Amino acid sequence: MENQKVKTILKSVVIIAILFVLVFGLRAQAADIGGVPNEIKANYMDADGLPYFSEMDSYFNLRMTQDYMDHGYFGDTLVNGSGWDMHSYYPSGRDVGSYQPMIAYVTSFLYGIVNMFHDMSLKEVAFWTGALISSFAVIPVYIFTRRITNDYGAIAATLIVALGPNYISHTFAGFFDTDMFNVTLPLFFILFFVEAVKSDKLVHRIIFAILSVITIGIYSLSWTGYMFYPAVMIIVMIVFFILCFYLDIEVLEPFKNYSNKLNWLINQKELFPVALIVVLGAISLLFTVGIGGILDAINGLTGGFSLLSASRDVWPNVFVSVAEMQKPNILAGGLPGAFLANTNGIINGVGGIVAFFGVLLVLFTFVQRLLRLRSVKIKGDSSKPHKSKRKATSIRKEQERFRISLKDIGSFGSTDEINKSKRLNVLYLSLFIVWILASAAAVTQGTRFIQILVVPMGICAGIFVGYAVDYVKANIDDDRTLFLIAIVCSFLIAFPITQIYYGLDNALMIGSIIFVALVVISGVFIYLRKSIRDSDVSLKKALVVVLITLALVSPTVCGAYQTTAATAPGSSDPMWNAMDYVKENTTNDTVIISWWDYGYLFQIASDHPTSFDGGSQSGDRAYWVGKALTTSDLAQSKGILQMLGTTGSNASDLLCNYTGSNVTAVDALDKTLGLSREDAKSTLISDYNLTESQANAVVKQSHPSNPNNVAFVLSSDMIQKAGWWSYFGSWNFDTLDSTNYQYYMSGNYVTINPNSQGSINVLNDSGILYNAVVKRGSNGTNGTTAQMTAVWDKNGSKIELNGTEYNPLKASNLIAIEDGYLTVNKTLDKGGNYTLYVIGSGNDYTAILMDNELRDSVFTRLFLLGGAGQDTFTLTNMQEGVSTWSINGASSSSDSQDTNTTET
Repeated sequence: MENQKVKTILKSVVIIAILFVLVFGLRAQAADIGGVPNEIKANYMDADGLPYFSEMDSYFNLRMTQDYMDHGYFGDTLVNGSGWDMHSYYPSGRDVGSYQPMIAYVTSFLYGIVNMFHDMSLKEVAFWTGALISSFAVIPVYIFTRRITNDYGAIAATLIVALGPNYISHTFAGFFDTDMFNVTLPLFFILFFVEAVKSDKLVHRIIFAILSVITIGIYSLSWTGYMFYPAVMIIVMIVFFILCFYLDIEVLEPFKNYSNKLNWLINQKELFPVALIVVLGAISLLFTVGIGGILDAINGLTGGFSLLSASRDVWPNVFVSVAEMQKPNILAGGLPGAFLANTNGIINGVGGIVAFFGVLLVLFTFVQRLLRLRSVKIKGDSSKPHKSKRKATSIRKEQERFRISLKDIGSFGSTDEINKSKRLNVLYLSLFIVWILASAAAVTQGTRFIQILVVPMGICAGIFVGYAVDYVKANIDDDRTLFLIAIVCSFLIAFPITQIYYGLDNALMIGSIIFVALVVISGVFIYLRKSIRDSDVSLKKALVVVLITLALVSPTVCGAYQTTAATAPGSSDPMWNAMDYVKENTTNDTVIISWWDYGYLFQIASDHPTSFDGGSQSGDRAYWVGKALTTSDLAQSKGILQMLGTTGSNASDLLCNYTGSNVTAVDALDKTLGLSREDAKSTLISDYNLTESQANAVVKQSHPSNPNNVAFVLSSDMIQKAGWWSYFGSWNFDTLDSTNYQYYMSGNYVTINPNSQGSINVLNDSGILYNAVVKRGSNGTNGTTAQMTAVWDKNGSKIELNGTEYNPLKASNLIAIEDGYLTVNKTLDKGGNYTLYVIGSGNDYTAILMDNELRDSVFTRLFLLGGAGQDTFTLTNMQEGVSTWSINGASSSSDSQDTNTTET
């Protein structure tokens, strides 16, 4: 008996080890940065040959870890005993005392261990930490699922959860963020919680309850949303007790059977561990996060559902522009996409349509079992069987698992058996229903939360595999049925392989070969071995159950392979070199201002503060930085940048205090930031009824007399992001809404000789080509003309709608810059809403189409036109796709006149 138990444990350890190696290996593949062509990979690696991190939050976490290892707390200094980051949200900085420290603790621990054997930088350790820690998720997933179903189901659940698209896309090598903890720790918590409730022995309940508390205490130091899981489990137990009451299942004994209430509570199998976890958990959280952290976490349970709403008061909220905060599609890719796993839809995110329907079947089965259990009649007594008829614990556990999954209920022999089975079914039904519904509610707040949903649904999909395996073993003996199942499973295995478009050459051919091979092998095993003795029938079924398992995990495994095979760093040498320039060639008071995306990288690479980064995505910064980019008033842009870089939000806060309205404060600053100090002061007094002393106080903040130096960083990625920074920069504070304005850039140059014409594609949208048709005059003349056309991709014919030419991107203005000179600036069609820039060098031409509102924007004039025709900003450094600008003049706003027309 004991040998069998040891073998079972060893088998599970071996399976878990193999699964760990597999999921870590897939994550490690990202280090090859396969999404970057080999000839330019060196541009995406730092001086030590390590790829740059894949997303910018990694750099913030790395800097916090460096701070912790350097001086024992997070941030640059302590303010009232709390860590304060002076690199962020300059000049005030921001509180990082509540920063979840577990990522720094784990990384610094690994750094110490690794460097006992091999020299490795902290950055390199951090590069691998996410892939390593997230791979440990295989342990709780496998154990939890194996407690319910068989090895096949546990393996399937482990792969679906540990390689879930939204999980692996945040935890591969080079992604250093707290997502690494978001499966392992919650699942250990739920595993220990369930075991505490299920255990028959009091000592086991206490041990598992304590383990559950320790786990959630650790998790509270890892992710701000940790309270989600205690809340889910409390609701689970409430639903459990309600269902037990409704179904007449005795879970609470009468008080009269015990001498006192404490003795009664201790002997309540489900209630006692829940109460113990709540009490000890509250004490644990008081030590880890404090009462303030607990209250913040509770508020966050409902606050999370307003992430995409407008932030406090009237300011726009940058979260609406973050891709992973967008509401997800139910399914992406149509019918073929239903059989694939990716981050584009909810069904795709949980492993595809087959896994999704498997989950629904499992939930239906639990409900069905529950209803049938209600009417089960007792067929015997509850006394223990004779010792000679008792079975080993491991065998009894397998039989209990089988009863939960498939066995026809109604043949149980004792009251204890029936009551225990009822409790288990109610417990698991309550757990999965509440867990899935709560996770689904979280998913409505953004695609990133699909990684929460995939955990319960992945486990249920694994249980479905276990059901299917048990059913095939017990009920299917017909060869034709087995072969049909094998064919369907072979298709489900092979199809995702054929859809791997990155990292696997000839995927269609390889997938097709695999399909044919599996079908042939299945036919051989099922049909050509009929003469073999009957015991070999199990070999047929073994093959089929393996195919069933592979069919459920193939979409997820293939999706994970493709994700890590196509990985590209989030930055490259030009961006890092630009920051090296700032670090080496600017004064200590220089503040970096740009759009928020690269803020964390700027801080660690340049060791200079930024005004706007990923930690300040609500409030005033999105509006003011967006305004500085969108406005056509160079003096106003200069005023905004110098205000943000010197006094931050002080002027806005002061005006709001004087006028009682943020809207009025913004309006006043909009009107005055482009004026001289004296003119701004006069305007504040005359138009906004400020006293002279109040106006003096405001302009001291809005027009600082000795402004800090500003490094204004513009980059090519901001062209695609123009829709968002223009949206926030054009924010309407009356309607609390705005409009997106876009650039459409051609990705290539077309050779157009004098006295000839050429077509330059600027956009391909759903089979419609929007082309700039450029016609050149004689060499050396100003005879270049151009206009936008809309034609069908297939045949090049013009698009008509009800007999009228259809062209929503018609240009109203044409500006041509040839060999560095402005040669054309004219009106084309007053009915158009776009400006067409044609840029030529020799006989090579490209085109940029933009909304008219962006024509004279600061970004257009500086980044796209190289700063021609203005003397407010000076280009200080130019890297490929990254330009850094300084502000001319020491005064806070221009008292001299800047040129505000496009010219050279």
